[in-house]
Amino acid sequence: MGVWTLAIVAATVPWTDFVGHTHWQKVQWIPFVSPPVKLLDTVVNILLYIPFGYGFIRASASRRRPWQGAAIAAALSFAAEASQLYSHSRFPSLQDVVCNVSGAWLGAWWAAPRPRVMAGGSPAG
Repeated sequence: MGVWTLAIVAATVPWTDFVGHTHWQKVQWIPFVSPPVKLLDTVVNILLYIPFGYGFIRASASRRRPWQGAAIAAALSFAAEASQLYSHSRFPSLQDVVCNVSGAWLGAWWAAPRPRVMAGGSPAG
């Protein structure tokens, strides 16, 4: 999970054009409404965080829940988007945060253990 977290940070933080002032006017505040809304960006943001959520569940021997992976992803995503406030070339977006959290939740849900059902419909165990 740590390696994937580093990959997310490397891909989303604007490393080359940090400036000393914020660009609040560039923030896309309303998910799926504030332009530009691009299907490819939506899909890429979801796919970027699926391995994060999956790894969050699989990296632990304890019983973590998908919402916990989504909560950690929300913090990571929000921090990455906030860093884009200090860039001339990036556009911070709440839509990206929503898509990232959704991707992490999907990955975590996919990896989460489920109770086995025995013949007859009752849970095993």
